[in-house]
Amino acid sequence: MATEHEQETGGSSAGESDGTGPGTDVSNLPLPPYPPNLGPSQLHFVRQMWDTLDFIERAFAERDVVRTRVPSQGDVIGLSHPDHMKRVLLTDRDQFRKSEDFRIAFGEGLLTVEGEEWQQQRDVLQPLFTRQSVMGYADGMVEQVRRRTRRWTDGDRLVLQQAFTDMTLDVIFATVLGRELAVDGDERIRDAAEHLHDWFVPTSYALPEWLLTPARYRFKKAKETLEAEASRLLDEKRGEAITDPSEADDLLSLLVGLREAGVTDSAMLSDERLRDQMVTIIFAGHDTTTTTLTFAFWALANNPEVYERFHDEVDDLDGPPTMDDLDDLDVTERIITETLRLFPPVYMLPREADTDVAVDGYRIPEGNVVHVPIREIHRDERFFDDPETFRPARWEDDLRQELPDFAYAPFGGGPRICIGRQFALLEAKLTMATIGRNYKLYWLGENDGAEPPTSPQMTLRMESGQEFLVTER
Repeated sequence: MATEHEQETGGSSAGESDGTGPGTDVSNLPLPPYPPNLGPSQLHFVRQMWDTLDFIERAFAERDVVRTRVPSQGDVIGLSHPDHMKRVLLTDRDQFRKSEDFRIAFGEGLLTVEGEEWQQQRDVLQPLFTRQSVMGYADGMVEQVRRRTRRWTDGDRLVLQQAFTDMTLDVIFATVLGRELAVDGDERIRDAAEHLHDWFVPTSYALPEWLLTPARYRFKKAKETLEAEASRLLDEKRGEAITDPSEADDLLSLLVGLREAGVTDSAMLSDERLRDQMVTIIFAGHDTTTTTLTFAFWALANNPEVYERFHDEVDDLDGPPTMDDLDDLDVTERIITETLRLFPPVYMLPREADTDVAVDGYRIPEGNVVHVPIREIHRDERFFDDPETFRPARWEDDLRQELPDFAYAPFGGGPRICIGRQFALLEAKLTMATIGRNYKLYWLGENDGAEPPTSPQMTLRMESGQEFLVTER
């Protein structure tokens, strides 16, 4: 993606050197350039709202470090090399903070807090989200998937993004929050989970935070609804002093039990903190898996040979998948890995510079918004052969070991790597295997053989209304 000139002069060795020596005054460094192919900077936001993904691709077509402009935020610095992501998330992470948007959306939950408070929350929650811990949810995940797919019949036409949204909300509520949602009900909760996206829609993104657009109003009401549901669930759990994970039916009961038994700092598990954690879990716990499943089945529908290998694998199972079957689902795992490469749910990682920072000889001023385009890094031909093609077989050998750090990072990386990644990967694998044993899904949209119709909001999603045909196997 970088030009030959930039590769020779440091554009492809980002992070190895800032282009500065000892004692260099960062304030004397130039700002990154505006990409010439985007036209006048005053019109960047128009291009971005018109086609966000095309705007991002054009911005990084020739350089790893660029500057674009958004009216409400001013200049936005883009950093599109794995070494840049490594700096932002690991080696120089103290120089890059999360933006206020996260706090508005998720309060004081693990996704937003910084510093010592983040470390305390992480220490409390991390043991509950290890691979071994989440394995206890496997049977519950499969049961929720089967409960909903048993209603599918041959010839059904499903808007798959919505169908998987309902399914993954069923899973997160039943396994983590101890509350089984009605298959044909609980619409207030389902609608609220969807509208958490609305704070980040492109049409509002360029506007000042104080301006209450219709999308932001929907977001506000959605957050209030989920906070009220969180308060109700907390009231139900009081008095349950469960401190042994093996005895807890769900994560929320365990967290309340740890607090009431005094096992951990009660301030980290106050009602307010737990409400914020629950809103975060409801959103992050279903949205990533929904997107992954939707794009995975789109990719299978457009790659018949891979679809056939997938069905051969799941047909070898003795019944619905269990925890014991996970090691036998290699093809399924590679499909998920490749889907997350091409269609990472978090396609753009936002941060703000906490101080003046030098990157590849350019200056990022303190307070400046910084974007790391994960999707572009995942599709960079310097690191992946034929990067635009869905090819799960690329992961059969040692590609992970050969890649530079952070060249593949759908869940971020460093200390703040997504705490729920094991949960999401387990759920995606079990859901695909459960569906694949009984059904084949065909996309009914117009296919040009390239990209699915996408809607980049806070996360990458398929455009609304895209239907798939259900056929029984």
